[in-house]
Amino acid sequence: MSDISDEERRKLMTDPAARQNEEERIRTITARLAEVQAPSRKVRRDPLDELILTILSQSTSDANCYRGWEALRARYPDWDAALSAPDGEVEATIRPAGLSKQKSATILSVLARLRDEHGSPSLDHLEEMDDAESVEYLTSFKGVGVKTAACVLCFAMGRDVIPVDTHVHRIALRLGLVQEGTNAVRTHEILNEIVPPELRYELHVLMIGHGRRTCTARSPRCPECAIGALCP
Repeated sequence: MSDISDEERRKLMTDPAARQNEEERIRTITARLAEVQAPSRKVRRDPLDELILTILSQSTSDANCYRGWEALRARYPDWDAALSAPDGEVEATIRPAGLSKQKSATILSVLARLRDEHGSPSLDHLEEMDDAESVEYLTSFKGVGVKTAACVLCFAMGRDVIPVDTHVHRIALRLGLVQEGTNAVRTHEILNEIVPPELRYELHVLMIGHGRRTCTARSPRCPECAIGALCP
């Protein structure tokens, strides 16, 4: 399916034949990417751990993110201890992850609000919410966007949600799964409508790998692309 408008997509979603064709294309994309990438095992973390890890991952490399994460977990035995740390200590601890002033403020704000609301820093109450309610709740925290919320649902809670990071967004645009100019939040909504639930985690991981190795932001390696024949 080539690049289409939201109005055309609404019609698509009500046309069984067109929707089936779109689903088959998505299944083919997933299968072809899986042929050239190793399978990924889903690691399930505590929801609050996943939220904080994803905050640390913003605008940095995986290696720097995990350096900040490991330093944080080594210094504090639990999240209450992080909340009780002297001013500036959390910021200094996560400095390897970059943007430490901004990220530490977001993390401490999240932890403080959770303790105020629930007596201790925890996101266990998300289990009682559906996907839409969970995303709405998580994005009510300053500094937490839809992609970060979707990562919590996907990786920590086993929900069938496809997070949209920069790689997923770029590839969805290039494949015409979403209209040119669509922002990441709307791309999240569309992909979670059109991608079959059982493929959302797998396609998310495959798109990230494909975006890093082949469908790069600059100078994509189109001759080597496993899904080049499906790309308009």
